[in-house]
Amino acid sequence: PPGPALPPGLPPGPAPPPGPGLRLVCWNVNGIRARGKRIFSLLQKLEAEIICLQETKVTRDLLDEPIAIVEGFNSYFSYSRGRSGYSGVATFCRDSAVPLSAEEGLSGILANQSGTPAWCTLGGFSDEELKALDGEGRAVITKHRIRRCEQEEILTVINVYCPRADPDREDRSHFKLRFYQLLQARAQALLQDGGIEQIASY
Repeated sequence: PPGPALPPGLPPGPAPPPGPGLRLVCWNVNGIRARGKRIFSLLQKLEAEIICLQETKVTRDLLDEPIAIVEGFNSYFSYSRGRSGYSGVATFCRDSAVPLSAEEGLSGILANQSGTPAWCTLGGFSDEELKALDGEGRAVITKHRIRRCEQEEILTVINVYCPRADPDREDRSHFKLRFYQLLQARAQALLQDGGIEQIASY
């Protein structure tokens, strides 16, 4: 569940110390716009290099500068295409943990105009289904270079806000099942590419 809101006006917390360690925080914010101009202080207080927020409930047209552009951080958002004030995730990365790549959605179809990625065909996903599954703004994938045991490795972070099944709606139960199947398929594809994997979910 979302943690308690920090009192306004508190000074920002210290930046994480430099070194091989990397801290990742996952937080269901239940609406990022309500945090407003306090977002900088809140992110600082979490003292993490990578911060995964779920249920941001913001669409592209409602995203304003104080939330999207936060000093010392790079931000990556996924929005609901069909409903305002619904779902949504955001990944904030400190300047010291800028990702090598960032991708909206699980399937890659939002950025890939040439059709279904090859690995998706294994799950029998159509282009239309993938657009629906990724159209609710439920995932952002970032890849980071980290140092572990004196070696550089790739850390893949999947920030995902999983759908719930409405017992009164069979279509949502099916949507949830297919979403989890897509998440599993993408995670397996990423593992085959090599590197460490971390799924930050709520």
